[in-house]
Amino acid sequence: MFAKAWQFVRRLFNSGVQDERPLAPSRRRIELSVDPPCVYAIGDIHGCIEALRRLETKIFEDAQPTIGTKLLVYIGDFIDRGPDSAAVIDHLLSEPPAGFRRLCLAGNHEAMLFDLLEGRIGIGDWLQFGGDNTLFSYGFDFNYLTHEMRLGHEAVLEEFVTAFPPAHRQFLSALPVAFSTPRFLFTHAGVRPGTPLADQTDHDLMWVRDRFLNAGDHGLGKIVVHGHTPASQPVQTPFRIGIDTGAYMGGPLTAVRLLGEDVRFISVQS
Repeated sequence: MFAKAWQFVRRLFNSGVQDERPLAPSRRRIELSVDPPCVYAIGDIHGCIEALRRLETKIFEDAQPTIGTKLLVYIGDFIDRGPDSAAVIDHLLSEPPAGFRRLCLAGNHEAMLFDLLEGRIGIGDWLQFGGDNTLFSYGFDFNYLTHEMRLGHEAVLEEFVTAFPPAHRQFLSALPVAFSTPRFLFTHAGVRPGTPLADQTDHDLMWVRDRFLNAGDHGLGKIVVHGHTPASQPVQTPFRIGIDTGAYMGGPLTAVRLLGEDVRFISVQS
């Protein structure tokens, strides 16, 4: 049943300026009628490619005794702030090892970069969220170009958009915003409490924070596996599992293994 089951939001960032830029299309949501037998969900990577490689190595070793296909779910925020966003996307586009499948979800950072490429936000909006590091990973030193070369922000943006790899753009465009099973909801930020999943906006799922974190029982009847809000260690309650442990800030990069009723955390230092 699992194998058979495998067969775009209102604007994600509102700068407060009313203009004629188009709204972002709603993102897909994937729903399975059964729980995969083994899932490893990986928290916010933020360009930390070496930590990601080491974490995946630990996951592959951990999964050796488990028979059948294992699912890797990447919870969003692959880019910005950390050292090598471009390499992270290249990695996520590569084939996983035998016995594994990859599912990548959109975080607010991926949504913002795609909105930038599509002309829905300006480069200044994105730079506030660590976009300068992503620019650098694609060969664009923003400070040098703007201060030494005297290029304007729009000129840098035009060159960046032109040079951006088509495969990376397609990757950003196609990212789903949620993946749900009978027991779990995997999404980047969390949910708006007391709201059915069908009524959650993409903005809710990629940006919500305090309302969700402070709610206790959010009312969905599923355990929400999420990132977005860094903590010093993973968080597990009856209603949510938080796996953003601040890798780009020097904290660990964390995954959670969901194997039947068993929940286990796996981390590497970034």
